[in-house]
Order: sequence, then C-alpha cells, then structure tokens
Amino acid sequence: MLLPAGLVLSAMNAQTQDTANTYKRTTQRALFQKNQATGEERNFTIYDQRFVEVSLRRVLSEKKYNLNLSILEPWPVQHRYFSWHWLLSTLYFFIATMAYGAYLYFHHDTDVLSRLMPIMLIFVLLALGSLVMFLYHSPHVIEFRSRYCGVPLVSLLYPHNDDSKAFVNDLKSRIVVASQSARIDKHQMLINEITRLERLVKENVLNEHIYEQAKKRIPNMKFNHH
Repeated sequence: MLLPAGLVLSAMNAQTQDTANTYKRTTQRALFQKNQATGEERNFTIYDQRFVEVSLRRVLSEKKYNLNLSILEPWPVQHRYFSWHWLLSTLYFFIATMAYGAYLYFHHDTDVLSRLMPIMLIFVLLALGSLVMFLYHSPHVIEFRSRYCGVPLVSLLYPHNDDSKAFVNDLKSRIVVASQSARIDKHQMLINEITRLERLVKENVLNEHIYEQAKKRIPNMKFNHH
C-alpha cells in the first residue's frame, strides 16, 4: 500500500528525533525485568527526558532500539497473549501421556512395558517442551502503543512489584510531557511515527505485517488544519 503523496514527501525530510545521541546521555530511570519461566530479559531506560531505550534478550535472539517518547500513546494497555497452538499441543501430549500411563497401569506385561515405556517418556518430554513454549509465547504484559497507528512498541511484563509500577507511572508522565513539548502538529507527528515504524521494520524489530496494517489506518485519519 502506498502512502499519500504529502506523507511520502514530508517523511523523506522528517528529522529522526529518536536516534541515539552521540554525546553522553543522562539516564532518568531504568528497569530490568526477567521472565523466570522462560529466561527472557527486558531492559528499559528513560534518558535525556524524552527517549526510551528498549533491550530484549531471548534464548535465540536479542533486540535493542530507541524511541522518542512523543510517538507513544501515554495510556498503556494491559494484555495477556495466549499461544493457542502451543496450548493445544500441551494438552494433546498431556492426554496422550495419561492414556499411556493408564494402559501401563492396567497391563503389567513385561513385554508391553518395555515397548511402551520409551514412548511414554517421549510424550512426557514433548508435553513439558510444549508447556515451556506456551509460557514463552503467552506473556502478561503492559503495552505502550504508537499514538496514531496503535502499534505495540514498549511491552513490559505485567508489573508485580513497586519498581515496575513506578517505572510505568513515570513513563506515562514523561510521554505526556514529551508530546506537549514537541511543538509540531498532528500531521507531522504522524509522519514521524510512520518514519520510525518503517525503520523498526528495517532493523528487524517490528514485523512487516504489523507495519502494513498500520499504514492501512492512515486514510481513515482526519486532522484539523489551521
């Protein structure tokens, strides 16, 4: 899908305000989170009053990116993802394991036990593996989304302690201040947002499908021009 001509021309000239600064930055607040079930680590750093750095470290991947707070919506959304694929896989292998266990319980034949026991152990391991993958892909999170396109850009594990709650409240306040001090109209803010989303796709931080869905919302947006 093509962007409107005005957006394309303006986006080419838009300054990328959320680029990491080359000088020594000043950190206002930082938060480290770790999912004990999956080992996933999330680092968030608010710096220079109006930027946030997000660092995600998983078993097989690592991502780091910076955002200007002005492109974020200040009111986060609480969301619980459910990976139905892995949930169904877990249930399937669990039921299969129980069925093999029940059969072995009522049949004490040595030959049957020697043949079915390895299969049962395999199903147990598959059930446990599926459960781990379900937990990995089903986090309970607080999401800060982009202001106009609604794309999740800052995703924190649901705050269960005072440090996490304080970080969320501080981030909300700083987003409001950053957007108010931006001194640009809504049209330009949308341009900056789309430009940043496009760069996140190129940096392999954002899924291209999400970006394309975001662009489809643009024709339905109306701005008051003075």
